[in-house]
Amino acid sequence: MKFRAFVLVGASLLVATSSVAAFGLSDIVGGSSSHGGKTNVREVVHDCKRALHKYLESQYLLIDALDLKAELAARKATLKFAEKGSAEQSDEDLIAESDACSDVIRPRIESNKSMDAEHKKLAAVAALEYVQATIETKKMVGGLTSLDTSSLGFADIGPVLYLVNHVPPVVSNAVSTTGKLLKYLSANKVDVTEANKAASNLGV
Repeated sequence: MKFRAFVLVGASLLVATSSVAAFGLSDIVGGSSSHGGKTNVREVVHDCKRALHKYLESQYLLIDALDLKAELAARKATLKFAEKGSAEQSDEDLIAESDACSDVIRPRIESNKSMDAEHKKLAAVAALEYVQATIETKKMVGGLTSLDTSSLGFADIGPVLYLVNHVPPVVSNAVSTTGKLLKYLSANKVDVTEANKAASNLGV
């Protein structure tokens, strides 16, 4: 189910600001609570949405580095993605897009296909971006699973529970892919020194 409020959240995420109110999140959970409650939910949802966008962007960069644009285009056609743009993407859209990217990236890693010099350079940058985005998204799992949703109304709780249920599998897949990715790139003599250092926080 797609909620108007989450469309507003996606659009607001494109505006650089430190103010939570600027992201339109009050539409999701109504007013604020002086003791965490709705305010905490609003902040966690905001941070989670931002992390998901960052993770998806890192996947796009990795797809470029692995020379997989054609495969991604074919995958999107199969899923009949609407040409909406990130400002209109719901959480369902974001996660479906991320899953599609993963389904394109994993086979290339497992194929052990050799990389040319041009893509190796891009891969070194993409790997670090991917690891950093995975770390940021992983941090959201604890915040999501510890949310007190008792203050939310029936219409508001659906989008929050969607994130609670669907972000952990995204993170699990991202962590697993990270380990395989770094091994694949190392085998292709890509400099992943910085990415390996960052990945130590993921246990890979």
